[in-house]
Amino acid sequence: MVLPGLFSAIIASTIWALVIFLYKKYMESHGALVVNFSRLFYVSTLMSPVLILITPSQGLWAAAFSGIITLLVGDNLYFYAIHKVGGSIAAPLTYTYIIIAQYFALLLGEQVTPLLIVSSLLIVLGVSLLTRGGEAKLSAAGVGAALLAALMWSLGMTAIKLAALQGVSPIIIAYIRALSAGLLLGLYLWAKGRLKVVKSPVFAIASLLDLGAGSALFAYSVERVGLALSTILVSIAPLITQLFAKISGLERLTYRQMLGAVVIFLAIVLAVSSIQSLPLTVPTTKSGTSNSPP
Repeated sequence: MVLPGLFSAIIASTIWALVIFLYKKYMESHGALVVNFSRLFYVSTLMSPVLILITPSQGLWAAAFSGIITLLVGDNLYFYAIHKVGGSIAAPLTYTYIIIAQYFALLLGEQVTPLLIVSSLLIVLGVSLLTRGGEAKLSAAGVGAALLAALMWSLGMTAIKLAALQGVSPIIIAYIRALSAGLLLGLYLWAKGRLKVVKSPVFAIASLLDLGAGSALFAYSVERVGLALSTILVSIAPLITQLFAKISGLERLTYRQMLGAVVIFLAIVLAVSSIQSLPLTVPTTKSGTSNSPP
């Protein structure tokens, strides 16, 4: 069945879309690096009991690689790009990771249909219409950082697929990703004398939902419906963010953003309709056993 995989991706994107409001609040007082480390720290600590479930597997290295290049390198490159060129340029450039991910999915043997390619392009267009990043600035460093972030994100998501193929469960993938990125970022902040944690129970819960539940749900979606479709589905997060901001009265939606919402909705419809031409088999590990949760 593919429905659990579809819903898992949508729930993950909803979580990621909503926690950004809390993160933004603390970034203003603590800075992006401290906020990033804090969420990694809370997830690594609160989810530590899953260590007893871990068995040796090459997939663990893939999960760790995913955490480092996505949560550490990719996210910080994205923040840097926003600082240098503004969100209106950084967001659509970075969201080209969806298109790159389609190529990696193809390399891993997935069936990437023309509808998925069109859907990927529409997502990038929709994000560019939705994003209001303030003043746009021209900067080769900022543009380069955004494009490099896109590559890091796509590689990180591909590594999640590799971990799943090796039989690593979604919850362990989520934990290893947070732990690996948190250790390296913690060492960096300690060396710089800036190591500290956001002290807030609400922040800790949000972090657990974000990098714990959200990451595990995405890994489960990749396992069930594939990398190509999952990356498209979770990319509705900017749309959910804007809709929540409108409903809560934080922002007003412009006509351009409404058009962006329509484009993203169309992209999701096309992506889901492509399922009819995709094989609906349950993925298996190298030994031939099902990756189905017990």
